[in-house]
Amino acid sequence: MAQGTRVRALRRLSAALMAAALSVPCAAADMSPGLWEITLETRVAAQPDFTPAPFRLRQCLSAADVGDPGALLGGIANPGASGCTYSDKTYSGNTFRFSMQCAGSFGIQSRGEVRFTADTMNGSISAVADVGGKKTELSNKVSAHRLGGC
Repeated sequence: MAQGTRVRALRRLSAALMAAALSVPCAAADMSPGLWEITLETRVAAQPDFTPAPFRLRQCLSAADVGDPGALLGGIANPGASGCTYSDKTYSGNTFRFSMQCAGSFGIQSRGEVRFTADTMNGSISAVADVGGKKTELSNKVSAHRLGGC
């Protein structure tokens, strides 16, 4: 796969993982509604020197979003991921651990752990995805902070 094609595929994959990350903080009753900036840094295990730019997204989370992560995930249009389902969801204090599977063009299998407060979120997501017909292992660092009201 050419470098430009790989970068585009990884950007779409980052967007898919961002959709998953967006649904994580919203599952927590302690998260505050408002405008959030979420950043996802992705690294590819087989290519340690390949460091794509962080993927950033600003998202306004309403009180309804905070209470229903499934609706938020369903509302994000992303051609790289669809049919995402979570399993092994556990909360312990301010930590959320999960496994996720997504269908679509990447076939993502991932596990993650995030810690949150009312105004911040930090964590990691390990994933295996089908990128250009090859299984690709990814390591993702996700962080977010609330900017204020929408």
